[in-house]
Formats: sequence, C-alpha cells, structure tokens
Amino acid sequence: MAVDLYQTGVSGLLAAQGQLATTGHNIANVNTEGYSRQRVEQMTTLHMQSGSQFYGTGTRVTDVTRMYQEYAFKDVLVNNTEKAGAEALYNQLSFLDQSLSGVNKGLATSLDDMYKAINAVVDNPGNLGNRELMLANAKDITNHFNEYYSALEQETVIKNRDIQSRADHVTSLTAGIAELNQQIMNAGLNGTPNDLLDQRDRLIQDLGQEVKITTLKGHDGMISVMLDGREPLVSGNQAYGMEVRLGSPDPQQTELYLTSPNNPDQATRIKGSQALGGEMGALFHYRDQVLGPNLSDMGKVAIAIADAFNEVQKQGVDLNGLPGKNFFADINAPDAQKHRFIGNNPAISGAVEITDTGKLTGGEYTLKFKGSGAYELTDITTGKSYDVNATAAAAPSTEQTLTLSGPEPLPNLGFNITLNDVPNTNDEMQIRPTRQGGNELKVELNTGDQIAASGSIMVDANKDNTGTTKVGVQLVEPTAPATAIPKADYPLTVKVEDDGTASTPPVLLYNVYDVSGTAIGTSVTPDADGNITIGDVQMNIKGTPAEYDQFVIKQAKGSGNNTNALAFADLQNKKWLNNGKSTVTDSLNQTAVEIGGLTKNQRVKAEAAGAAYKQSYDRMLSTSGVNLDEEAVNLLRYQQSYMASARVVTVASETMNTLLQIR
Repeated sequence: MAVDLYQTGVSGLLAAQGQLATTGHNIANVNTEGYSRQRVEQMTTLHMQSGSQFYGTGTRVTDVTRMYQEYAFKDVLVNNTEKAGAEALYNQLSFLDQSLSGVNKGLATSLDDMYKAINAVVDNPGNLGNRELMLANAKDITNHFNEYYSALEQETVIKNRDIQSRADHVTSLTAGIAELNQQIMNAGLNGTPNDLLDQRDRLIQDLGQEVKITTLKGHDGMISVMLDGREPLVSGNQAYGMEVRLGSPDPQQTELYLTSPNNPDQATRIKGSQALGGEMGALFHYRDQVLGPNLSDMGKVAIAIADAFNEVQKQGVDLNGLPGKNFFADINAPDAQKHRFIGNNPAISGAVEITDTGKLTGGEYTLKFKGSGAYELTDITTGKSYDVNATAAAAPSTEQTLTLSGPEPLPNLGFNITLNDVPNTNDEMQIRPTRQGGNELKVELNTGDQIAASGSIMVDANKDNTGTTKVGVQLVEPTAPATAIPKADYPLTVKVEDDGTASTPPVLLYNVYDVSGTAIGTSVTPDADGNITIGDVQMNIKGTPAEYDQFVIKQAKGSGNNTNALAFADLQNKKWLNNGKSTVTDSLNQTAVEIGGLTKNQRVKAEAAGAAYKQSYDRMLSTSGVNLDEEAVNLLRYQQSYMASARVVTVASETMNTLLQIR
C-alpha cells in the first residue's frame, strides 16, 4: 500500500491554513460595512484502493464561499429605498412645519394688532396716530408674507442644488458598479472574487438609497441595474450618467435626464421624477408637491387680504376728503397677471386675471392646447382635468380668452386666462394663480391720512319705520349694462311697498327713487344673500321689513366719520375664502394644520419603513454577518486542526527516517 502519509498531512495543513486565513479575514472585517462572512469549503481528495479496501489521501479546498442570500439582499435593497425616501421627506416636512408654525404665529399676532388698530380708528377716525398704527401693522403683515415667500423660494433653490449633487453621486455610483462588473468578470475566470462582490453590493445599496432600482444578474457575473425597472443605469461594464437640466415650461423646476455611455449627447428625460423613490424622489416630491402648493396656499390668503382691503378702501374717502386708493398693491396689476403664466413656447405669452378671491383654491394647473380652440386644464395636485374652450378676440387681435367659471362640469376657479395668440397643438403651459401672492403683497399707502375710514355713502332709516330691517350700503363695480349712479341723483329714497296683488300677508317689494322722485329701481327683491344692487350701489337687507318703511341713501359728509372703518373691522370675522367657508385666520390655520398632518403621517411612514428595513437587514446579517464568538471558536478549532496536521507531517517524516535507517 503506497499511501503518502506526508502528503495527507500537508493537505490538512494547507486546508487548516486556509481556514485560519479566512477566519482571520472575517474577524478583521467585522466592522466593515457591507462585508459578507466567508467560509472555506473543502472535500476529500481521490481515495486509493488497496485490495478490497479504500484509503483516504487527504483533503483539498474547493472554494471560499461568500455567505450570501440573493433574496435577502434584494429585500434589504427595497426596504432601504423606502426607508431613505420616507426619512428624507419627513426631515424636509419637519423643517417646513416649524417654519410655517412660526410664520403663522407672527401673522396671527400682526392681524390681531391691526384689527385692534382698526377698532381704534372706528372709535376715533380723526386720530392720525391710530391710522399710522393701523398702517404699521399692515406693513408687518406684508413683511411676514414676503419673508416666508423668500424663505421657501430659497428652499427651492437649495433643493435644486441637492438634486444636482445627488445626480452627480448617482453617476459616480453607476460608474463604480460598471467598473466592478468588469473586474468581477475578469476575476471570475479563476475563482469567486468575494470582496469585489461585496464592494459592488455596497455601491448598489448606496444607489438604492438615492433612487428605486432593480437588478438583473447575467451569466458572466455582471449585474445590470434598472431605474425602477424601466430605464437602464448600468448595463454590463457600461454606465449611464444622470444629468439635471432646466425644466419646461418652468426653468426653475429642474428635470432629470439619463445620458447614454456610447453617445453622451443623447439623453432621455426621466418622466415622473417624483416617483423615483429614495432620497431623490423625496426631493422632487417635496419641491413640486409640497413647497410649490404651500406657497400657493399662502399666496391665496395674501391675495384675499389685498383684494378685501382694496375693495373696502374704494368705498370710502380718506382724511383729506379724497376717494380711497388701493390699500395694498393691485392683485391684477399687469406684472402680477403675467407672473401667473409660464409657457414652453416663447412666442406665446399669457396673463391670469383673478376674478373672485373666494373661489381660489390655491391650486396650480397645467394647460395643454389640443387644437381647434380646445384646451385641457389639469389640477397638478389632484390630477383632475377639465375641457375648456377659448373665446377668440375680434380681428385683428389674436388673443384667446379662457373663462373658468362654468358651465358644469367646469367649476368657477376664480380666475380667467388670456393668451396673446393661438398656441401650437400640444403646447403646455403652467398656470399659478396664487404662488406669487405672498411676494407681491405690498402696502400702497404712504401715510395714515390716506386710509379711507369714512364712507362715501351712508344710509339713514326713517324714524317712523315699524319693521326690523337694517340696511347696509356700499359702492360696487356696476355690472353692464348698468352704470354708476350720478352724484346729482342723491339722495336716494328706498321705499318698502305692497306689490298690489292684495295677497295676505302682503308681498313687499323695494322701490328706489332718485332725488327728483324718478324710479331707478322698482319691484326689487333681495337675492339669497340679502343684497339689492342698483347701478353701483349695493344694499344689504337684514331683518323683517314693514310696509311704508323708508330709507335714505346719501353722500357721506365729513372725512372723519367711521362708516368705512366699520367695514374694515368687519373683515376680521368675514368668511369669504374657500367659497365663503373661511376667514383669513381660518385659512392660515388650515394651511398650517395640513402641513402638520402631512408631517405627522410622514413620521409614521418613516418609522414603519425603518422597522421594515431593520427586520430585513437583521435577516440578512443572520446569514452574512460576522459573529465574533463563532469566529473565536472557529479560530481555536482550526488552530488545533493545523497543529494536528503538522503532527501528521512530523510522524510521516519520522517514519521515513526510520525506514531509511533500516539496514
């Protein structure tokens, strides 16, 4: 029998040496992120037959195995993307929630202070100090809106920079994965390059934090990486780059493109960037679905404040006896209307006119021209679309006007759109009726004496009236074909009279007569809101009238009366926002509550995503993680194996020496 005892011992010695080296490698990399535990695989060498017996000839190392489960890694990859995106969005929402809470408190305080000043003007309309205080508080309100707008605009710029930085990082990661693909394929010809595989998986995990990816393993050991299963990021040893380019139609709303490794000039736009997942998707979602709409919500309130105060200001006269001019900047100034429209066709400009601040939703829209005078308006937040037909201006003008006030199912959105010309088919435009509102809120008055606290018209009830009716009056913009009532026609007399039908109880109507007794409004009844409008005079009727009641509407005398100041004071509790459901304070609180609710819900999502990731990561570590206690036991075991194999070699050597000494 020619069994080589020396070779048998050497084979065990070499195997134990490999085991010790691998165990030491595991221990050394216990804190290396992404490292997978390795194990030496061995098997017996070819046996030797002697007679009817089979004798072993030792052992050999067949492979160094990487303790890795592909399904566990992919589970970690998916949960890692969800966790990274959820936590990133929560951190961003937390910042906005804190900022909005601070601004909301400041605005609430300034509004309360201004209404206190208005009440002081009501009590003493001739006091210039009270007027100056009212004006100072109004400027505080504009400062809060302006500063909040600037802060969120700067936040948008910062997020754009973050997107650029992360796009560069994605490009470097894809290049690294492609390079490792090549190295793994080359090394795989002579074995399994475990450490290179760990490095590649680590880069894939880092890439999965940025965006949602799927992987596909090839037969050559290379891995292809797809962006959300659609666009390639890595194909073998070829890496695609990620670029950030100016958005269309809004250049500030930057977009992502993938560039081909074979043709860098060729780029594919990544559609639906908000659905990218990971931290990149969170950035897009926060910028486009949170920051922009929040600016529009706050802008809606700013526009409503400006419009309401300007309307009241127009009703009165100031301390100098002059008609009131705008308290705040005109919400429909030409520049303001232009800022609400952004188009992708430089030949098409547009303007958005606010027609009813109470109907504004704070929404933002895309407008697409479908041809033949037909447009499609889509709410960006809800995704709801409306078909809108344009009205062309009379020749030679080429203007197109879109009236957004019905008929059903088109709701009254509180604004109209005017285009300078007919767009090209499939041209897209963005409509932002209120986003700039916070930035454009400015106090137009310079001194307190310009506040129109005095009413330009007033109403007196006849002392012999027996009904409980109270009449309020204000000037409004006359609706064509009606025109403003000339001052020479004042005072006006309003009489409550029987309609002559001898009904029981009698049907009472309102008749309006000018100074000469000529009827200028007959058989009039209040509308659902109790209003009667004759020319530019609107009366608000409250209470129950009695036949023969009379009221006299006349030009107000004296610039120091408080008739119009009372109208300013009424704005504090007036519900005209959100279709007559909210006051200014209600709307501000609603915006803050919505962001607070989003933040709270996102925190729950982030915690759930973190728990799911930890569970999947722990499951992966149970297979691939290094256990120092286990490795310490293995170290002792392989040390003993090494010593025992060395003893076998010694015995073989001693045996050979003994044989050589026989004579």
